[in-house]
Amino acid sequence: MDHRPLPVIFFLLILVLGTGCTSPVPTAWNASLTQTSSGTPTGGGSSNALVTPEPSITATPGDDLISFVNDAVVYSQRVGRAAALEEFADPNGSFTRGDRCIVAFDYNGTNLAHPFHPEYAGQDMLSQTDAAGVRMIGDMRDAARNGSGFVAWQHENPATGITEPGLSYVKRVDDTWWLGSGVVGYEVGIPQQSPDVVRQVLFARVSHAVGFAREVGREAANEAFNNISGPFAANGSYIFGFDMNGTTLARGFQERVGGNAGDLTDMNGVSIGQRKIRLAQQGGGYFYYVYTDPVTGKPGFKVSYVEPVDPGWGVGAGTYLPGVPTVFTQERRDRIVQCVGEAVSYVRTNGREAAVREFNDPNGSFSDPEMFVFAFDRNGTLLANPFLPGIVGMNRLQDRDPYGEYPVPYIIDNAVGGGGFMYYFFADPSSDYRIRLKLAYSQMAGDDLVVGAGIFS
Repeated sequence: MDHRPLPVIFFLLILVLGTGCTSPVPTAWNASLTQTSSGTPTGGGSSNALVTPEPSITATPGDDLISFVNDAVVYSQRVGRAAALEEFADPNGSFTRGDRCIVAFDYNGTNLAHPFHPEYAGQDMLSQTDAAGVRMIGDMRDAARNGSGFVAWQHENPATGITEPGLSYVKRVDDTWWLGSGVVGYEVGIPQQSPDVVRQVLFARVSHAVGFAREVGREAANEAFNNISGPFAANGSYIFGFDMNGTTLARGFQERVGGNAGDLTDMNGVSIGQRKIRLAQQGGGYFYYVYTDPVTGKPGFKVSYVEPVDPGWGVGAGTYLPGVPTVFTQERRDRIVQCVGEAVSYVRTNGREAAVREFNDPNGSFSDPEMFVFAFDRNGTLLANPFLPGIVGMNRLQDRDPYGEYPVPYIIDNAVGGGGFMYYFFADPSSDYRIRLKLAYSQMAGDDLVVGAGIFS
Protein backbone atom coordinates (compact mmCIF):
# COMPACT_ATOMS: atom_id res chain seq x y z
CA MET A 1 0.00 0.00 0.00
CA ASP A 2 1.50 3.27 -1.11
CA HIS A 3 0.26 6.29 0.83
CA ARG A 4 2.62 8.79 -0.78
CA PRO A 5 1.16 11.63 -2.82
CA LEU A 6 1.94 11.74 -6.50
CA PRO A 7 4.61 14.15 -7.73
CA VAL A 8 2.08 16.90 -8.40
CA ILE A 9 -0.76 17.56 -6.03
CA PHE A 10 -3.51 16.50 -8.40
CA PHE A 11 -2.57 15.26 -11.73
CA LEU A 12 -5.36 14.94 -14.11
CA LEU A 13 -5.18 14.21 -17.57
CA ILE A 14 -6.71 15.07 -20.71
CA LEU A 15 -7.81 11.54 -21.12
CA VAL A 16 -7.87 12.14 -24.79
CA LEU A 17 -6.89 15.62 -25.90
CA GLY A 18 -9.46 17.53 -27.89
CA THR A 19 -11.47 14.40 -28.54
CA GLY A 20 -14.80 15.32 -27.03
CA CYS A 21 -14.66 13.71 -23.58
CA THR A 22 -15.17 17.08 -21.98
CA SER A 23 -17.99 19.50 -21.36
CA PRO A 24 -18.25 23.24 -20.66
CA VAL A 25 -18.43 24.41 -17.06
CA PRO A 26 -19.69 27.63 -15.46
CA THR A 27 -17.15 30.46 -15.22
CA ALA A 28 -18.16 31.28 -11.64
CA TRP A 29 -16.28 28.31 -10.21
CA ASN A 30 -12.89 28.86 -8.60
CA ALA A 31 -10.64 26.72 -6.44
CA SER A 32 -8.34 28.39 -3.94
CA LEU A 33 -6.12 25.37 -3.39
CA THR A 34 -2.64 26.29 -4.58
CA GLN A 35 0.53 24.35 -5.14
CA THR A 36 3.97 25.04 -3.73
CA SER A 37 7.12 24.68 -5.78
CA SER A 38 7.58 21.21 -4.33
CA GLY A 39 4.07 20.11 -5.29
CA THR A 40 2.71 20.19 -1.73
CA PRO A 41 -0.95 21.22 -1.44
CA THR A 42 -1.57 24.23 0.73
CA GLY A 43 -4.80 25.68 1.99
CA GLY A 44 -3.35 28.93 3.32
CA GLY A 45 -2.27 30.00 6.80
CA SER A 46 1.09 29.52 8.43
CA SER A 47 3.81 27.66 6.60
CA ASN A 48 3.93 25.34 9.61
CA ALA A 49 0.33 24.17 9.34
CA LEU A 50 -1.90 23.30 6.43
CA VAL A 51 -5.59 23.98 6.97
CA THR A 52 -8.13 21.54 5.62
CA PRO A 53 -10.42 23.43 3.22
CA GLU A 54 -13.96 24.03 4.39
CA PRO A 55 -16.51 21.90 2.51
CA SER A 56 -18.54 23.53 -0.21
CA ILE A 57 -22.31 23.68 0.16
CA THR A 58 -23.08 23.32 -3.54
CA ALA A 59 -21.88 20.73 -6.03
CA THR A 60 -19.32 21.73 -8.65
CA PRO A 61 -18.36 20.30 -12.04
CA GLY A 62 -15.50 18.56 -10.23
CA ASP A 63 -17.99 16.86 -7.92
CA ASP A 64 -19.96 15.76 -10.97
CA LEU A 65 -16.78 14.27 -12.43
CA ILE A 66 -16.18 12.25 -9.27
CA SER A 67 -19.74 10.90 -9.27
CA PHE A 68 -19.60 10.10 -12.98
CA VAL A 69 -16.34 8.16 -12.74
CA ASN A 70 -17.42 6.45 -9.50
CA ASP A 71 -20.58 5.24 -11.26
CA ALA A 72 -18.49 3.86 -14.11
CA VAL A 73 -16.16 2.01 -11.73
CA VAL A 74 -19.06 0.43 -9.85
CA TYR A 75 -20.67 -0.51 -13.16
CA SER A 76 -17.44 -2.28 -14.12
CA GLN A 77 -17.44 -4.17 -10.84
CA ARG A 78 -21.03 -5.25 -11.41
CA VAL A 79 -20.85 -6.46 -15.01
CA GLY A 80 -17.18 -7.30 -15.43
CA ARG A 81 -14.43 -5.80 -17.58
CA ALA A 82 -15.48 -7.06 -21.02
CA ALA A 83 -19.09 -5.90 -20.76
CA ALA A 84 -18.06 -2.58 -19.22
CA LEU A 85 -15.54 -1.80 -21.97
CA GLU A 86 -18.16 -2.55 -24.59
CA GLU A 87 -20.51 -0.07 -22.92
CA PHE A 88 -17.85 2.64 -22.53
CA ALA A 89 -16.90 2.30 -26.21
CA ASP A 90 -20.49 2.71 -27.39
CA PRO A 91 -21.20 6.30 -28.58
CA ASN A 92 -24.85 5.65 -27.76
CA GLY A 93 -24.10 3.91 -24.47
CA SER A 94 -25.24 4.91 -20.99
CA PHE A 95 -21.85 6.50 -20.19
CA THR A 96 -21.78 8.73 -23.25
CA ARG A 97 -23.77 11.82 -22.28
CA GLY A 98 -23.51 14.66 -24.76
CA ASP A 99 -19.80 15.41 -25.02
CA ARG A 100 -19.10 13.82 -21.62
CA CYS A 101 -17.84 10.25 -21.69
CA ILE A 102 -15.79 7.61 -19.89
CA VAL A 103 -12.44 6.49 -21.31
CA ALA A 104 -10.47 3.44 -20.21
CA PHE A 105 -6.76 2.64 -20.12
CA ASP A 106 -4.48 -0.08 -18.81
CA TYR A 107 -1.36 0.73 -16.78
CA ASN A 108 0.86 0.59 -19.85
CA GLY A 109 -1.00 3.60 -21.21
CA THR A 110 -2.90 1.55 -23.77
CA ASN A 111 -6.36 2.85 -24.57
CA LEU A 112 -9.06 0.26 -23.98
CA ALA A 113 -12.19 2.22 -24.86
CA HIS A 114 -13.22 5.60 -26.26
CA PRO A 115 -16.74 6.14 -27.60
CA PHE A 116 -15.81 8.91 -30.06
CA HIS A 117 -12.52 7.44 -31.32
CA PRO A 118 -12.71 3.66 -31.70
CA GLU A 119 -9.42 3.79 -33.64
CA TYR A 120 -7.64 4.59 -30.36
CA ALA A 121 -8.40 1.15 -28.93
CA GLY A 122 -5.17 -0.79 -28.48
CA GLN A 123 -2.93 2.25 -29.03
CA ASP A 124 -0.09 3.12 -26.65
CA MET A 125 -0.82 6.73 -25.66
CA LEU A 126 1.90 7.36 -23.09
CA SER A 127 3.63 9.80 -25.40
CA GLN A 128 0.55 11.94 -25.98
CA THR A 129 0.91 15.53 -24.79
CA ASP A 130 -1.45 18.36 -23.92
CA ALA A 131 -1.40 21.83 -25.49
CA ALA A 132 1.52 22.82 -23.25
CA GLY A 133 3.59 19.82 -24.33
CA VAL A 134 3.21 17.94 -21.05
CA ARG A 135 2.98 14.16 -21.24
CA MET A 136 -0.03 13.56 -19.06
CA ILE A 137 -0.97 9.91 -19.55
CA GLY A 138 1.81 8.81 -17.21
CA ASP A 139 0.63 11.20 -14.50
CA MET A 140 -2.92 10.00 -14.95
CA ARG A 141 -1.80 6.40 -14.72
CA ASP A 142 0.11 7.16 -11.51
CA ALA A 143 -2.90 8.93 -10.02
CA ALA A 144 -5.09 5.92 -10.79
CA ARG A 145 -2.51 3.54 -9.34
CA ASN A 146 -2.71 5.53 -6.12
CA GLY A 147 -6.48 5.04 -6.12
CA SER A 148 -7.85 8.21 -7.71
CA GLY A 149 -6.99 11.82 -8.40
CA PHE A 150 -7.42 15.02 -10.36
CA VAL A 151 -5.14 16.09 -13.21
CA ALA A 152 -5.07 19.58 -14.71
CA TRP A 153 -4.25 20.07 -18.38
CA GLN A 154 -4.33 22.54 -21.27
CA HIS A 155 -6.63 22.13 -24.27
CA GLU A 156 -6.57 24.03 -27.55
CA ASN A 157 -10.15 24.65 -28.63
CA PRO A 158 -10.22 23.64 -32.31
CA ALA A 159 -13.09 26.05 -33.00
CA THR A 160 -11.39 29.17 -31.57
CA GLY A 161 -7.70 28.29 -31.47
CA ILE A 162 -7.68 29.46 -27.83
CA THR A 163 -5.93 27.36 -25.19
CA GLU A 164 -8.28 26.57 -22.30
CA PRO A 165 -7.69 24.84 -18.97
CA GLY A 166 -9.18 21.43 -18.39
CA LEU A 167 -9.67 19.11 -15.45
CA SER A 168 -10.02 15.34 -15.39
CA TYR A 169 -10.69 12.78 -12.71
CA VAL A 170 -9.30 9.24 -12.86
CA LYS A 171 -9.90 6.19 -10.71
CA ARG A 172 -8.50 2.69 -10.42
CA VAL A 173 -10.81 -0.22 -11.26
CA ASP A 174 -8.31 -2.90 -10.29
CA ASP A 175 -4.65 -3.78 -10.78
CA THR A 176 -5.03 -3.94 -14.56
CA TRP A 177 -7.06 -0.91 -15.69
CA TRP A 178 -8.49 2.50 -14.81
CA LEU A 179 -11.13 5.00 -15.95
CA GLY A 180 -11.44 8.75 -16.32
CA SER A 181 -13.44 11.69 -17.61
CA GLY A 182 -12.89 15.44 -17.92
CA VAL A 183 -14.29 18.97 -18.22
CA VAL A 184 -13.03 22.14 -19.93
CA GLY A 185 -13.47 25.78 -18.90
CA TYR A 186 -11.65 29.00 -18.04
CA GLU A 187 -12.46 28.77 -14.33
CA VAL A 188 -12.07 25.04 -13.85
CA GLY A 189 -10.78 24.13 -10.41
CA ILE A 190 -10.45 21.20 -8.07
CA PRO A 191 -13.36 20.87 -5.59
CA GLN A 192 -11.70 21.48 -2.25
CA GLN A 193 -14.15 19.38 -0.28
CA SER A 194 -13.34 16.31 -2.39
CA PRO A 195 -11.87 13.26 -0.64
CA ASP A 196 -8.75 13.53 -2.82
CA VAL A 197 -8.02 17.04 -1.55
CA VAL A 198 -8.75 16.12 2.08
CA ARG A 199 -6.44 13.13 1.77
CA GLN A 200 -3.58 15.14 0.31
CA VAL A 201 -3.91 17.96 2.84
CA LEU A 202 -3.74 15.50 5.75
CA PHE A 203 -0.73 13.82 4.20
CA ALA A 204 1.03 17.18 3.81
CA ARG A 205 0.30 18.25 7.40
CA VAL A 206 1.58 14.99 8.88
CA SER A 207 4.62 14.83 6.62
CA HIS A 208 5.53 18.35 7.71
CA ALA A 209 5.12 17.38 11.38
CA VAL A 210 7.28 14.27 10.89
CA GLY A 211 10.06 16.33 9.34
CA PHE A 212 9.86 18.86 12.16
CA ALA A 213 9.96 16.11 14.82
CA ARG A 214 13.00 14.48 13.26
CA GLU A 215 14.76 17.81 13.18
CA VAL A 216 14.08 19.02 16.73
CA GLY A 217 13.62 15.75 18.60
CA ARG A 218 10.72 14.08 20.36
CA GLU A 219 10.43 16.29 23.45
CA ALA A 220 10.60 19.63 21.64
CA ALA A 221 8.29 18.43 18.88
CA ASN A 222 5.56 17.29 21.25
CA GLU A 223 5.84 20.53 23.21
CA ALA A 224 5.15 22.38 19.96
CA PHE A 225 2.30 20.05 18.99
CA ASN A 226 0.64 20.60 22.39
CA ASN A 227 0.78 24.39 22.04
CA ILE A 228 -2.73 25.38 20.90
CA SER A 229 -1.45 28.86 20.02
CA GLY A 230 1.38 27.46 17.94
CA PRO A 231 1.76 26.88 14.22
CA PHE A 232 0.56 23.26 14.36
CA ALA A 233 -2.93 24.20 15.61
CA ALA A 234 -5.44 26.01 13.39
CA ASN A 235 -9.23 26.01 13.02
CA GLY A 236 -9.62 23.16 15.50
CA SER A 237 -6.99 21.04 13.73
CA TYR A 238 -3.97 19.72 15.61
CA ILE A 239 -1.14 17.21 15.46
CA PHE A 240 -1.41 14.26 17.81
CA GLY A 241 1.54 12.18 18.94
CA PHE A 242 1.71 8.68 20.43
CA ASP A 243 4.24 5.98 21.18
CA MET A 244 3.90 2.40 19.99
CA ASN A 245 2.69 1.27 23.41
CA GLY A 246 -0.33 3.58 23.13
CA THR A 247 0.87 6.41 25.39
CA THR A 248 -0.46 9.80 24.30
CA LEU A 249 2.36 12.29 23.72
CA ALA A 250 0.47 15.19 22.12
CA ARG A 251 -3.19 16.02 21.63
CA GLY A 252 -3.35 19.70 20.78
CA PHE A 253 -6.76 20.94 21.94
CA GLN A 254 -7.42 17.76 23.92
CA GLU A 255 -6.41 16.72 27.43
CA ARG A 256 -5.06 13.56 29.03
CA VAL A 257 -1.55 13.74 27.59
CA GLY A 258 0.48 10.95 29.16
CA GLY A 259 -2.43 8.52 29.41
CA ASN A 260 -2.55 5.24 27.56
CA ALA A 261 -5.06 5.07 24.69
CA GLY A 262 -3.87 1.81 23.18
CA ASP A 263 -7.22 0.09 23.74
CA LEU A 264 -9.39 3.12 22.96
CA THR A 265 -12.46 2.47 20.81
CA ASP A 266 -15.12 4.85 19.58
CA MET A 267 -18.85 4.86 20.37
CA ASN A 268 -19.54 2.24 17.69
CA GLY A 269 -16.87 -0.19 18.87
CA VAL A 270 -14.29 0.71 16.19
CA SER A 271 -10.65 0.68 17.29
CA ILE A 272 -8.81 3.99 17.54
CA GLY A 273 -5.72 3.25 19.61
CA GLN A 274 -4.62 -0.07 18.14
CA ARG A 275 -5.54 0.99 14.63
CA LYS A 276 -3.32 4.07 14.60
CA ILE A 277 -0.44 2.11 16.15
CA ARG A 278 -0.69 -0.65 13.56
CA LEU A 279 -0.84 1.80 10.67
CA ALA A 280 2.17 3.71 11.98
CA GLN A 281 4.11 0.46 12.35
CA GLN A 282 3.24 -0.34 8.73
CA GLY A 283 4.63 2.99 7.53
CA GLY A 284 1.50 5.14 7.62
CA GLY A 285 -2.14 5.14 6.65
CA TYR A 286 -5.63 6.64 6.84
CA PHE A 287 -8.42 5.49 9.14
CA TYR A 288 -11.86 6.55 10.43
CA TYR A 289 -13.44 6.92 13.83
CA VAL A 290 -15.97 8.97 15.79
CA TYR A 291 -14.42 11.49 18.17
CA THR A 292 -15.32 14.66 20.03
CA ASP A 293 -14.87 17.73 17.84
CA PRO A 294 -13.03 20.37 19.93
CA VAL A 295 -14.86 23.14 18.05
CA THR A 296 -18.43 21.91 18.60
CA GLY A 297 -17.90 19.73 21.69
CA LYS A 298 -19.98 17.01 19.97
CA PRO A 299 -19.06 13.66 18.44
CA GLY A 300 -18.05 13.91 14.80
CA PHE A 301 -16.96 11.48 12.12
CA LYS A 302 -13.24 11.90 11.52
CA VAL A 303 -10.64 10.75 9.02
CA SER A 304 -7.02 10.82 10.18
CA TYR A 305 -3.62 10.04 8.71
CA VAL A 306 -0.68 8.76 10.77
CA GLU A 307 3.02 8.20 10.10
CA PRO A 308 5.94 6.99 12.22
CA VAL A 309 8.62 9.48 13.24
CA ASP A 310 10.87 6.60 14.18
CA PRO A 311 10.18 3.01 15.36
CA GLY A 312 9.24 4.28 18.82
CA TRP A 313 6.55 6.86 18.09
CA GLY A 314 4.33 8.44 15.48
CA VAL A 315 2.21 11.47 14.72
CA GLY A 316 -1.07 12.11 12.97
CA ALA A 317 -3.67 14.67 12.01
CA GLY A 318 -7.33 14.47 11.15
CA THR A 319 -10.35 16.36 9.96
CA TYR A 320 -14.06 15.98 10.58
CA LEU A 321 -16.35 15.10 7.69
CA PRO A 322 -19.59 17.11 7.95
CA GLY A 323 -22.81 15.30 7.29
CA VAL A 324 -21.52 11.79 7.96
CA PRO A 325 -23.69 10.05 10.60
CA THR A 326 -21.88 9.13 13.79
CA VAL A 327 -24.32 6.76 15.50
CA PHE A 328 -25.03 3.14 14.62
CA THR A 329 -27.40 1.86 17.29
CA GLN A 330 -26.47 -1.08 19.46
CA GLU A 331 -29.38 -3.00 17.96
CA ARG A 332 -28.01 -2.53 14.42
CA ARG A 333 -24.48 -3.44 15.49
CA ASP A 334 -25.76 -6.58 17.20
CA ARG A 335 -27.60 -7.50 14.03
CA ILE A 336 -24.37 -7.33 12.01
CA VAL A 337 -22.58 -9.62 14.46
CA GLN A 338 -25.54 -11.99 14.42
CA CYS A 339 -25.56 -12.07 10.60
CA VAL A 340 -21.85 -12.87 10.46
CA GLY A 341 -22.31 -15.54 13.14
CA GLU A 342 -25.07 -17.15 11.08
CA ALA A 343 -22.81 -17.10 8.03
CA VAL A 344 -20.02 -18.80 9.99
CA SER A 345 -22.46 -21.47 11.18
CA TYR A 346 -23.64 -21.98 7.60
CA VAL A 347 -20.04 -22.61 6.51
CA ARG A 348 -19.51 -25.16 9.27
CA THR A 349 -22.76 -26.95 8.49
CA ASN A 350 -22.67 -26.93 4.69
CA GLY A 351 -19.00 -26.59 3.83
CA ARG A 352 -17.02 -23.80 2.24
CA GLU A 353 -17.98 -24.42 -1.39
CA ALA A 354 -21.73 -24.51 -0.74
CA ALA A 355 -21.49 -21.50 1.57
CA VAL A 356 -19.60 -19.35 -0.95
CA ARG A 357 -22.16 -20.32 -3.59
CA GLU A 358 -24.99 -19.24 -1.27
CA PHE A 359 -23.25 -15.97 -0.33
CA ASN A 360 -22.90 -15.13 -4.05
CA ASP A 361 -26.56 -15.74 -4.83
CA PRO A 362 -28.30 -12.33 -5.09
CA ASN A 363 -31.52 -14.11 -4.13
CA GLY A 364 -29.90 -16.17 -1.40
CA SER A 365 -30.57 -16.13 2.32
CA PHE A 366 -27.54 -13.89 3.03
CA SER A 367 -28.14 -11.31 0.29
CA ASP A 368 -30.30 -8.59 1.76
CA PRO A 369 -29.15 -5.43 -0.10
CA GLU A 370 -29.15 -3.50 3.17
CA MET A 371 -26.88 -6.06 4.88
CA PHE A 372 -25.30 -8.81 2.82
CA VAL A 373 -22.53 -11.30 3.55
CA PHE A 374 -19.22 -11.07 1.69
CA ALA A 375 -16.19 -13.37 1.85
CA PHE A 376 -12.44 -13.25 1.20
CA ASP A 377 -9.56 -15.64 1.56
CA ARG A 378 -6.65 -14.54 3.74
CA ASN A 379 -4.69 -13.41 0.67
CA GLY A 380 -7.36 -10.83 -0.16
CA THR A 381 -9.14 -12.60 -3.02
CA LEU A 382 -12.83 -11.77 -3.08
CA LEU A 383 -14.77 -15.02 -2.89
CA ALA A 384 -18.31 -13.70 -2.49
CA ASN A 385 -20.26 -10.51 -3.11
CA PRO A 386 -23.77 -11.03 -4.46
CA PHE A 387 -24.03 -7.50 -5.89
CA LEU A 388 -20.57 -7.04 -7.48
CA PRO A 389 -20.09 -10.33 -9.35
CA GLY A 390 -17.72 -8.70 -11.83
CA ILE A 391 -14.89 -8.68 -9.29
CA VAL A 392 -15.50 -12.02 -7.54
CA GLY A 393 -12.37 -14.12 -7.86
CA MET A 394 -10.06 -11.10 -8.01
CA ASN A 395 -7.54 -9.99 -5.41
CA ARG A 396 -8.72 -6.76 -3.75
CA LEU A 397 -5.93 -5.98 -1.29
CA GLN A 398 -5.09 -2.76 -3.12
CA ASP A 399 -8.64 -1.41 -3.16
CA ARG A 400 -8.69 2.02 -1.54
CA ASP A 401 -11.79 3.95 -0.59
CA PRO A 402 -12.16 7.70 -1.35
CA TYR A 403 -10.35 8.99 1.75
CA GLY A 404 -7.49 6.49 1.65
CA GLU A 405 -8.63 3.55 3.78
CA TYR A 406 -7.66 0.09 2.49
CA PRO A 407 -10.70 -1.95 3.58
CA VAL A 408 -9.67 -5.48 2.64
CA PRO A 409 -6.48 -5.76 4.76
CA TYR A 410 -8.46 -4.25 7.66
CA ILE A 411 -11.30 -6.74 7.17
CA ILE A 412 -8.80 -9.60 7.23
CA ASP A 413 -6.91 -8.22 10.25
CA ASN A 414 -10.13 -7.90 12.25
CA ALA A 415 -11.16 -11.43 11.38
CA VAL A 416 -7.78 -12.94 12.23
CA GLY A 417 -7.83 -11.01 15.52
CA GLY A 418 -11.08 -12.67 16.60
CA GLY A 419 -13.59 -10.31 15.00
CA GLY A 420 -14.08 -6.57 14.94
CA PHE A 421 -15.84 -3.51 13.52
CA MET A 422 -14.49 -1.05 10.97
CA TYR A 423 -15.66 1.82 8.76
CA TYR A 424 -15.13 2.35 5.06
CA PHE A 425 -16.93 4.00 2.16
CA PHE A 426 -18.45 1.58 -0.33
CA ALA A 427 -21.13 1.22 -3.01
CA ASP A 428 -24.54 0.64 -1.38
CA PRO A 429 -26.71 -1.69 -3.51
CA SER A 430 -29.82 -0.61 -1.60
CA SER A 431 -29.38 3.02 -2.75
CA ASP A 432 -28.51 2.63 -6.43
CA TYR A 433 -24.86 1.89 -5.58
CA ARG A 434 -24.13 5.34 -4.14
CA ILE A 435 -20.82 5.52 -2.26
CA ARG A 436 -21.79 5.68 1.42
CA LEU A 437 -20.24 5.03 4.81
CA LYS A 438 -20.37 1.39 5.88
CA LEU A 439 -19.89 -0.14 9.32
CA ALA A 440 -18.73 -3.72 8.83
CA TYR A 441 -17.85 -6.67 11.06
CA SER A 442 -15.72 -9.65 10.05
CA GLN A 443 -14.47 -12.91 11.54
CA MET A 444 -12.90 -16.17 10.45
CA ALA A 445 -15.06 -19.05 9.24
CA GLY A 446 -12.16 -21.46 8.78
CA ASP A 447 -8.41 -21.31 8.36
CA ASP A 448 -8.63 -19.45 5.05
CA LEU A 449 -12.14 -18.02 4.89
CA VAL A 450 -13.02 -14.52 6.10
CA VAL A 451 -16.71 -13.62 6.24
CA GLY A 452 -18.22 -10.26 6.97
CA ALA A 453 -21.33 -8.13 6.72
CA GLY A 454 -22.17 -4.48 7.28
CA ILE A 455 -24.75 -1.73 7.30
CA PHE A 456 -24.71 1.63 5.56
CA SER A 457 -25.21 5.01 7.18
